[in-house]
Amino acid sequence: MEEKDYFYLKGETKAGPFSLDALKREPITASTLVWNSTLPDWVAANTLPELQGLFVAQTAPPPPVQAAPVYNQGNAFGGANVPPPMPDNYLVWAILSTVLCCWPIGIFAIVNSSKVGSAYHSGDYEGAQKASDNAKKLAIWTAVSGVIVWVVFIIIYAIIIAAGISSGALDY
Repeated sequence: MEEKDYFYLKGETKAGPFSLDALKREPITASTLVWNSTLPDWVAANTLPELQGLFVAQTAPPPPVQAAPVYNQGNAFGGANVPPPMPDNYLVWAILSTVLCCWPIGIFAIVNSSKVGSAYHSGDYEGAQKASDNAKKLAIWTAVSGVIVWVVFIIIYAIIIAAGISSGALDY
């Protein structure tokens, strides 16, 4: 079998002749135009069966590049990709309002308070803010409910004492 002489185009300049092995060592790409005496015209290097093995790695597309999320462009520290500050979890207020009164609502406030940190650290900043807002709202409702219950309790207690004094049941 006769060894073919290969040529390729470097820009506008013809380079060669090269043996097949020598051509494989040249800086050719899949789209480099190549010619040998058996071809009627110049063809892309990846169309020749004897050269296709060179371009297998080049034909695979590169993996997609994913941009890093931008949380706060132009922040006070001068850089992007800085996560927002963690929202307050209002846990102390939720616990105090639960202990002092109205534990059913307070338990929901505590549950939402505990969701803030886990959502923030998993990257769910919107979920953390929502849990923070819910915890604050529920802690306020619990505190207001507690004040109302205590005021009603004091009023009822005062009425009972006043009724006892007026009936003479509490004479000493």
